[in-house]
Amino acid sequence: MSNQFDMNQMRIVILNDQPISSVQITTALSQRGFQNFSSLSDPVDIIETLNDTNNAVDLLLLDLAISEEERFAILGMLTAQFGNQEKPSVIMLTKDGDKASRVNLFKAGASDYVIKPFDSIELIHRIETQLERRVLLKQLTAQKQLLEQQPSQGSEEMTEDYQEVLARLGKATEYRYHETGARIKRVSQYVELIALELGLEPDYAKRLRMATPLHDIGKIGISDKIMLKPDRLSFKEFEVMKTHVTIGAKILAGHSSAFIQLAHDIALTHHEKFDGTGYPNNLMGDKIPLCGRIVAIADVFDALTSTRVYKKARSVEYAVDLIKLERGKHFDPKVVNSFLKVLPQILAIKDKYIDDARTY
Repeated sequence: MSNQFDMNQMRIVILNDQPISSVQITTALSQRGFQNFSSLSDPVDIIETLNDTNNAVDLLLLDLAISEEERFAILGMLTAQFGNQEKPSVIMLTKDGDKASRVNLFKAGASDYVIKPFDSIELIHRIETQLERRVLLKQLTAQKQLLEQQPSQGSEEMTEDYQEVLARLGKATEYRYHETGARIKRVSQYVELIALELGLEPDYAKRLRMATPLHDIGKIGISDKIMLKPDRLSFKEFEVMKTHVTIGAKILAGHSSAFIQLAHDIALTHHEKFDGTGYPNNLMGDKIPLCGRIVAIADVFDALTSTRVYKKARSVEYAVDLIKLERGKHFDPKVVNSFLKVLPQILAIKDKYIDDARTY
């Protein structure tokens, strides 16, 4: 399935009332090779431009000498008019570099921000990042349409195109956010092992394995400022990060396929906790779908024993002890028991699929 979206042809609109800055931005875009960009100076004109369905805007750069309240008003208008999934990506150029202002920009609907005076190389990097995400979202839309053409029976046989769609969906977060192919394989196979040990049907365990790569698909909707942060997240940043489960559920919602419904349930519930202290809905015990309870333990074990940009890998012994400690709290006791029984096979999978050290 070829990539039908040419980033250089994606439409960029600059809303800028400062001539010197406007020249710097357009020069940087031209030198990078972008071909479809234009500038506006009056915020009133942006509505008509954004409503041009024959030439949809992919990215909006806002660089206006206006108050913080006026910036929020423009961002709110965009969200209200287009919705979070349809509105253009928005990069705000601002002199307000304090933490509170940055958090407020994200809450108001900004995709990213650049502090002024800005470096052209940094600006282009952030533009490319947002357009890459836009490409992925367009691919998701096209691929979801393909999914809707597939049979809806639980025992459906997947076509070659259908399987490729699933693989691409699962790689969407891997593409930008240092999620490795090895991690996806590990977690998926851990899940299948645990499901089989629980006595679930092999066909269901297989579908569970195939759906698991989609569990973090919602991270595509989280800002790079948060996703690529090299340190631990602040409380407010973590609150934003938590929304990836509902974003993922929305991406996978509304399909009659039992398989996609399974992927939806995993995406929505894999951060719920057995004692009801998880998110997003504080579900407790058996109210959490079994698929979510299984993926939760596989995901946590792999996260604990893997290196990330902000932490070193913990030992297997540490991870196992923590999982035992969380029996009945974070994790379903039955799932913990099954996890422990298949631990030797899980460790074999862990040793087989090793992350590329260059990733981190």
